[in-house]
Amino acid sequence: MKQAEHALMNQMNIGDSNMQHKLAAQSPYLRCEQLTLTLSNQHILKGVSFCLPNTGITSLIGPSGAGKSSLLRCITGLNQTWQGKIVVQGQDVRHWQGGVDALRQQVGLIAQKPSVFPVSIADNVTFGLSRKERQHHPHAIIQDCLEKAALWDEVQHRLNDPARSLSLGQQQRLCLARALALKPSMLLLDEPTASLDPRSKQLIEASLQQLATSMPMLCVTHDLEQSQRLQGQVIFMCDGKIIEAGTCQDIFKHPERIETREFLRWSVCDCDTVVQA
Repeated sequence: MKQAEHALMNQMNIGDSNMQHKLAAQSPYLRCEQLTLTLSNQHILKGVSFCLPNTGITSLIGPSGAGKSSLLRCITGLNQTWQGKIVVQGQDVRHWQGGVDALRQQVGLIAQKPSVFPVSIADNVTFGLSRKERQHHPHAIIQDCLEKAALWDEVQHRLNDPARSLSLGQQQRLCLARALALKPSMLLLDEPTASLDPRSKQLIEASLQQLATSMPMLCVTHDLEQSQRLQGQVIFMCDGKIIEAGTCQDIFKHPERIETREFLRWSVCDCDTVVQA
């Protein structure tokens, strides 16, 4: 197993040999190998390979159009036209037991814009559960998930109110609670705080950091300060490729690639024309 993972990391296009060694040292929760995606004759992902550890937050940064959101959609099965290999907990997602619906229970996805259902706050939390699960200690499930999403104190006395009566920041935390009710073993987040007020952003970041002690997370963000606050690992993508990956400290303090340095300084990247330093 270790030999196979070492061989894989040698093929990865992440540029940081030290990071390759660290990630290969443990059996990864998620492994992508040479992932490619073409949509409408456009190459969206170009041989993307990386691994995620079993816990902690990995921030996925890069300019708009780099392929970050498309990568998340491939992992969750929302886009199934990709080529390559995606393995979650040792199982190929193409042959996931129970199909793509079962996969999405294990790998939760939080989108940039909160999407709540036209039912009560409580019913939103339990929306994805089976009838049997909803009948078995529903209040305990609701409270536990809302507490983990840092929303319980604000809504505990109004659980029967319409979910759409909540503020945008509260709705996003409700979406997080709804995802947690399915007991996922991994969370993917696509700019989860992009349109939120500072307080809501702070609450969600604190929740994510706490949850990440027991599960892996891959978080797309254009907020470079946020990726530094979240700590963990950082992957920099541009033009459908992984340019560099490493610890938060290494990427922001000692980036090895000129493309990374230019992006961190100017928030722009032109990987087709930049020559590696």
